[in-house]
Amino acid sequence: MPSATAKLNPFENTPVFERYPSSGLDILVVGGGIAGLSFAIEACRKGHQVRIIDRRPHFEDYGDMIAIQESVVQTLKAWPDFLDRCREGPVPTTGMVYKHTGEAVNEIKSFAISTTRAILHNLLHQYVLHLGISVRHSARAVEYFEDADHAGVILEGEGDHNEKIEREKLVGDVVVAADGIGSRSWNLVLGKKEQPISSGFAMVRSTYPLERALANPVMAASWCHGNEARMLYGPGAHMVTARAGDRMIFMLTHKDNETSVEDWAKPTDPKVALPYVQGWVPWVHEMIKAAPDEGTVDYKLMWRNPREKWCSPGGRVIQIGDAAHTFLPTSASGATMAMEDGYSLATCLQLGGKSNAPLAVRVHNKLRFERVTCAQKMGFKTREKLHHADLDPSPNTSPDSSSVLTGALVGDWVLRHDPEQYAYEMYGRCANHLLTGAPFENSNYPPGHTFKLWTVQEMLAVADRHESIQDDGDWK
Repeated sequence: MPSATAKLNPFENTPVFERYPSSGLDILVVGGGIAGLSFAIEACRKGHQVRIIDRRPHFEDYGDMIAIQESVVQTLKAWPDFLDRCREGPVPTTGMVYKHTGEAVNEIKSFAISTTRAILHNLLHQYVLHLGISVRHSARAVEYFEDADHAGVILEGEGDHNEKIEREKLVGDVVVAADGIGSRSWNLVLGKKEQPISSGFAMVRSTYPLERALANPVMAASWCHGNEARMLYGPGAHMVTARAGDRMIFMLTHKDNETSVEDWAKPTDPKVALPYVQGWVPWVHEMIKAAPDEGTVDYKLMWRNPREKWCSPGGRVIQIGDAAHTFLPTSASGATMAMEDGYSLATCLQLGGKSNAPLAVRVHNKLRFERVTCAQKMGFKTREKLHHADLDPSPNTSPDSSSVLTGALVGDWVLRHDPEQYAYEMYGRCANHLLTGAPFENSNYPPGHTFKLWTVQEMLAVADRHESIQDDGDWK
C-alpha cells in the first residue's frame, strides 16, 4: 500500500530523466541534507548506484529563507519539473534593502531561486523518492573507514542496558560524507577533529504563522501587500525578513553575547533580539515580539578554517557541503556551493569510473577548494560591509564601503559558473596535474585574483581593527 508521502509526492507524474550508462559505482551517502540529496539525484543521473542514510528519524527541516544562485540552474534543467516546482514557492526572488530606520535604499538583485530551506529540502527529498533512491533513517554513522577498494561507516549501536553489541557496517565503493559540521569523517580525513571557531556573531531566527504577525496593527499596516522580502542593515547587525505565504520569517545576525548556542533545535525567547535593534524602525520590534518561543532560536554562527583536503588518504571518502566547508549566512551562497559540490562530484566520478574513483575524488577536491574558499571569504566581507556600511553615503563614499547598497550580495564570478560543465572541461588537465605534476590553475574564482589561503582568526582580527579586507581581482 503506498504511503501518505508517496501519495503527496509532487513529482508523481513527472517523467524520470534519462540516465547515463552505468558507472558500476556503488556510492553510500551519509546525510540527507541539501548537499547529500542534491548529490544523490545528480549521481543517479550520471549512472551511479546510490544509497542514503541519515541520523534523523524523519526529515523535518526548519523554514528559513534560502537563496539559490544562477550557477546551479543549468544542471537543474536536466531534472524534469524540479526547477518549476522550486519557483512555485511563496518567497519572492527579489526584495528591497533598507536602512535600519526604514528608508528604502535599493532593490536586492534577483536570485535564481528564492524559497525556504524546508521547501527546498522537501522537494529534493521527494525527488529522491521519485527516482527510487533508498533513504534509511535513524542510522547514525559514528566511524568512517576505508581500504584499497572500498570505504564504509560503522553505525551507532542500540543495545539495552549498556550491553555490548556488534555494530552494523555499511560499505560502498565511495562514501560521501554529507553529514554536516559534526561529521565523524574528520578522524579519517584529517586524523583529528578540528574544532569549530566562533565567527563572533549569532543569529536569532524565527518562522511563525502569518496570522500572529498580522494581529499586530503595526505589522498589519507595514506588511499589507502580500509576499515580500526585505533586508535591513544597521550598526553592528543586519536582518533579513519576509512574508512568504502563510509564514512570517526573520533572521537577525548580531554580535555573539555568549548566551547563544550551537543548536538549531533549542528554543529561546524571541525578545533576546530586541537589544540589538534599538532605534530600528518600529515594525521590526513588533515582528520580534509576535514570534513564539517554540519557533525561535538564537544560534551561534560557527566557522572552520578552510582546509585544502576534503578526502581520505585513500580517496574513498569525500566530504561535501557543511562537512567540508561552513558558510556565514551573508555569503548568500552556502546552499549553492553545497549543490555545486554535488554536481561536480557526480561528474568527476562519472569521468573516472569505478577503476579510477579515488583519482576522481581528488580531482573534484582540487576543482572545488579554491572557489569555495573564496565564496566563504566573500560572505565575511559582505557581513562587514553590512554592519559598517555608511548609513548616509555621499558621492565621495568609496565603492567598496557602499557596494552593499547596490543590493548585489554575490559577484558575477559566483553566478556565471556551471560546475558540471567545468568538471567536464577541467577533469583531464586536473587529473594530469595530480598524476604528473603538470601545471594546472583553476579559473572558477574571482578573475585576476591571486588565491591565498586565510584563517578565521585573520578575518576576525581584521574586523576587530575595523579594517576592510583588500583583495586583488574582480569580486563583483
